Amino acid sequence: MLKGLTHIGWRVVRLVTMKGSMVVRMAKFMIFLGTSLLLFVFYQVHRFSGQLNFTAIDNTLRTGSNRHAYDFPKFIVDTPHCKLPNLDPFDSSVVRYLRKGALIECDKYLPLTYENGTRLEVNWTAIMNSKDRDYFDHCKYQPINRPSFVEDNNYYRYMEESIAFNTSQLMRYDFVRVKCYNKAGGLMYTNFHQFVRRKPKLDRKCKKAFLKHQQETGVKESLNVAMIGVDSVSRLNFMRYMRRTKDYLENTLGAIEMKGYNKVADNTFVNIVPMTLGKFLEEVPWNETLNTIPFDEYDFIWKQFSSRGFRTLYAEDQPAIAIFDYLKEGFYQQPADYFNRHFSLAMTKQKRLWYNEGKCVGTKLETQIILDYFKEFMLMYKNRPHFAFAFITGLTHNVLEHTAVADIPYMTLLKTLHESGALNKTAVIFYSDHGIRFGKIRETYVGKLEERLPFMYVVLPSWFLEKYPNVSKNLKINSNRLTTPFDIYETLRDVLYFTGQTRTVPAEQRGVSLFDEVPFLRSCQTAGILPHWCTCPIHETLSTSLSQVQNIAVNIVQSINKQLDGYSDICAYLNLDLVLNATKLIPSDKVLRFEQSKNDVINRYVRYGERAKAYVDFQLTVRARPGGGLFEATVRYDERRDEYQMLSDVSRINLYGDQSNCIEKHKLKKYCYCTKSK
Repeated sequence: MLKGLTHIGWRVVRLVTMKGSMVVRMAKFMIFLGTSLLLFVFYQVHRFSGQLNFTAIDNTLRTGSNRHAYDFPKFIVDTPHCKLPNLDPFDSSVVRYLRKGALIECDKYLPLTYENGTRLEVNWTAIMNSKDRDYFDHCKYQPINRPSFVEDNNYYRYMEESIAFNTSQLMRYDFVRVKCYNKAGGLMYTNFHQFVRRKPKLDRKCKKAFLKHQQETGVKESLNVAMIGVDSVSRLNFMRYMRRTKDYLENTLGAIEMKGYNKVADNTFVNIVPMTLGKFLEEVPWNETLNTIPFDEYDFIWKQFSSRGFRTLYAEDQPAIAIFDYLKEGFYQQPADYFNRHFSLAMTKQKRLWYNEGKCVGTKLETQIILDYFKEFMLMYKNRPHFAFAFITGLTHNVLEHTAVADIPYMTLLKTLHESGALNKTAVIFYSDHGIRFGKIRETYVGKLEERLPFMYVVLPSWFLEKYPNVSKNLKINSNRLTTPFDIYETLRDVLYFTGQTRTVPAEQRGVSLFDEVPFLRSCQTAGILPHWCTCPIHETLSTSLSQVQNIAVNIVQSINKQLDGYSDICAYLNLDLVLNATKLIPSDKVLRFEQSKNDVINRYVRYGERAKAYVDFQLTVRARPGGGLFEATVRYDERRDEYQMLSDVSRINLYGDQSNCIEKHKLKKYCYCTKSK
């Protein structure tokens, strides 16, 4: 393509340099300039589209981003103290940084063994189809052990190797390493397997504690909890790359999206603590001087459920950077009844099993291993009270487009749990901690905002929402309110002590259960969001005499007149009479200039740099003549392009009475001042 364009360009140059009159040569030169410009634009478009060889993104660019502005709600939160802009995932400022969703297949090794419930199976089908079928002899497994209490959060050990086997084995262990050997005794295969086994002693303890909980608290309903966290996925990136999961959540599970979910601190740790303890780190209290002390004594939400008779699971991947272990001491005492850290540590030491940029281990995605553990726990206890917490980092932590790889595994998990009935009595919190925190996209205005706005979904059983309509109503209202991790903590507490009653919450209350209505007057300050994390714009009242305000007002009236085109024989064209008020909504300067945050508590430091160009929204109320109609509109100014755009239809905010009796078209009645009677 480029070669062909170059050839055309050289032919134009030859045409220009041919002999002829000055006028002819000037004409040829102008043709040359015009042609060159067109060729340049064509080449740039061709090059640009080549970078986006991703059908979903390409279709959105053609259909989504060009949709009419009136069909695109201007704000996802629209309350007095927070008007959060409804950003386009494919805004032109970020499209250049989007790449085709990656495809990662973990097929380097044949799965010679696999899990089947609580049995370890030898995969004879794979063996017979392999080149080594005549050499395979037997396998052995080694249990991976961690005592209930250790003094090193990285402790694990392999127990004695089993006897040789080549048939199905019933497992008496949660985690094992398997090795298979050929007839000469040579090692030919290594893999790791996990099993969720019933624990009779745990069942007896939980049954007793749960009955006591019901008797003492009088809870009206008891729901299980499934918390599934995905690291570094903003709401916008979830929309870009996890479309199957999004569709299944919304259209099959009836999930409620918290569109205004705003992080309250920088990284994973400092956002998960408010979600699971209901406090900022300094309120816990915790600071960097305590990083050699384990987290065993803190009253995390899973411990609260455990003490009241719920079986618990805690699972993470990437043990080197796990939430409570990275530069910290983790847990000495196993934090939940089912806990996988020692298993993950053992796998990380088996370096040769890892491939595809460390995303695959053995025969599976590392992410899939955690999801399978989570799934088996929920299936095992679907008819008994349980609380499951999983947070998965490796796949999505560093690379924007790797989120696409996560789409099918998470959708499949939700589908399996739903179709098995495991969600019939379960509250699901499916969320991320923050958006991507690094890279070029992070330097844009859209990137700065989306890093602060992770995705958050709440799924509740349909029977529960029908039985408690106030909860259903409040969740839908809260979908378009400013929400935070503090609210998730209060919601989990509400699940644990559910009474069926909803409450009116004061505006200044920091954490609010999503079963109650989040206050209409909530601000970043009352929600506990520091200024440099706050995505709500600052309101600035403008003088109505400013030339910029007057120009915007004239354009609002002109946009009304444009809609009246074709009806000028019966409707008067309007003129600006007066600007009643004007407000400017600008993103926080601290958000636009933010570069980096250091230290969680002690010597907390925030570094600022150059201000990123942003959207600035103007909200005006104008009076037009004839007729005295009062109209309200929002106009967006794009600082990057120096362009204005009407963000919504223009609202009529006073009665028009019989002024528009001459016109039948309903949507024009609010604009039309009749010059002729009907």
